[in-house]
Amino acid sequence: MKAHIARNQNAGIPLALGWNLSAADRGILEGMAPAFGMKLLPVSPADAGKTVAQLLGEVETTAPRTLVLEPGAYPPALVLANFREKDLDTLLDLMKQAKVNIPLKAVVTSHNKNWVFGDLLAHLQEEHSAFNAAKENPNA
Repeated sequence: MKAHIARNQNAGIPLALGWNLSAADRGILEGMAPAFGMKLLPVSPADAGKTVAQLLGEVETTAPRTLVLEPGAYPPALVLANFREKDLDTLLDLMKQAKVNIPLKAVVTSHNKNWVFGDLLAHLQEEHSAFNAAKENPNA
C-alpha cells in the first residue's frame, strides 16, 4: 500500500497573507498579483491561531491554537512568502507608489514560519511601535 502524501499546492508560488486589509488596498494588491504570479490569502480572525506554515499550506492544520482575534485587533499586515528578492523590492516599491496603507509587513523566514499568526502580528506591532518611537525621538 502506498502512503498518501499531501502536496503543497502553493509550493514556490509567491504568497501574501493579508490581515485586516481595506477593500481598496486589497484591490490594489489583487491588481498587482498577476505580474508576480502572486496569490493573496486573506487571514480571518478565526485563523489567527494557525501557524504561518499552516496558513501557507505547507503543513496540515491539525488543531490550531484556540486564538480568535477581533477583526481590528491589529492594523493591516502583509506577510510575504516565496518571493525572489528583486520581485519583493519591486512589489514594495509599487505598493508605496500606489499609497497602499499596510503598516505591518514581514517576510516568511525559517524562524517565523512556525509562529502562530496572532503572535507574529503582536511581534510586528511591537517592532513597528518601537521603530516609530525611535523615529519621533531620535535622541532617546
